[in-house]
Amino acid sequence: MQKKKISQSGITLIALIITIIVMLILVAVTVNLAVNSGLFGHAKNATQGWKAEEEKESNIGNDNYIKDTVNQYTSKVDRSYLKIGDYIDYTPDTVANYIGLGTSENESENPSGSASNFTDGIPQDTTLSWRILSINDDGSVDIVSTKPTSTLIYLKNSIGFNNGVYLLNDLCAKLYSNTTLGVIARSMNLMDIESKLNDAGKSARDAYVNPYSNTQYGYTKNYTGSNANTPDIFDHVGTSLAERTKPYYNAPTTLTHTQKDSIDIEQTFYYFENTPTSYFDDATFHELVFGTGTDYWLASRSANCYADHALFGLRHVLSARLDGNGLFFSSGAANARSLFVRPVVTLGSDIQISSMGGTADAPRTLSK
Repeated sequence: MQKKKISQSGITLIALIITIIVMLILVAVTVNLAVNSGLFGHAKNATQGWKAEEEKESNIGNDNYIKDTVNQYTSKVDRSYLKIGDYIDYTPDTVANYIGLGTSENESENPSGSASNFTDGIPQDTTLSWRILSINDDGSVDIVSTKPTSTLIYLKNSIGFNNGVYLLNDLCAKLYSNTTLGVIARSMNLMDIESKLNDAGKSARDAYVNPYSNTQYGYTKNYTGSNANTPDIFDHVGTSLAERTKPYYNAPTTLTHTQKDSIDIEQTFYYFENTPTSYFDDATFHELVFGTGTDYWLASRSANCYADHALFGLRHVLSARLDGNGLFFSSGAANARSLFVRPVVTLGSDIQISSMGGTADAPRTLSK
């Protein structure tokens, strides 16, 4: 009996040792898997992520943070020391003449609609200075030339209407961009102006009625037969302001217009005679837009509904008037206009703008 008890105790001890060894092996395997799979790192990242989200939640509504397109909160660049009208020391790249216009002797193939136009190209205007036009919520800043460029741009007929927005933007991009800063210039457009309209300005816009047809802004009028010609771009873009400001084409088109059986045209044209300063909350912005004393194109299209035909054209600023010029009649007739160009450059939030300066004699400097 004594020997049997000793034997059983030995077996129990051996089983215990084996169990402990197996458990140690399992623990080692588990730890190895956890380390190799990054479990600890994931746990750490989860903790840090939770803390970051908690911090972002606490900053909702804080003026130092902005919400992006995927509902994330990121630090806002401090632009509080800037104001509209500040002078900026901006210099475009030195480039050759722009040759996007006047590439054909045939008027119907020239993207501006004018035969033999700008055969030597359009030179860069090196006399321009720049001022802040808009300080945006995302930390970017729009700057605009203090005056329009020195070369008139001629646009005519349906081909000029089709290409107008593209050509104005392309010309500015080629002549007034800066590759070091990573910015691309564009033409000033109606969106730049409407973004600063206050309620009084918006009400005046919405109340506009074409006196020759009693068609109010935003309403449509139908035309048929010989008065139902439409430019090519009309079939590809919508009537919202953003759509009317899209270039649409990636290169100049030679397409003109086609006659349809019936067309419905929305009255998207309106004008302000001697545009009141009271339509804007910032008097300096009004002075920047309407105080140059020079007439210039805006890279935005419009349609004006007359009694028996529609008139398709591009918007422009004529001294203090926010206006537009018809280039093509839905009856098939053509019109033309020569105006200057006003480039705009958007400085991204990654571009540093000096806190010193801001005057014509000491403009703010840029760095990246």
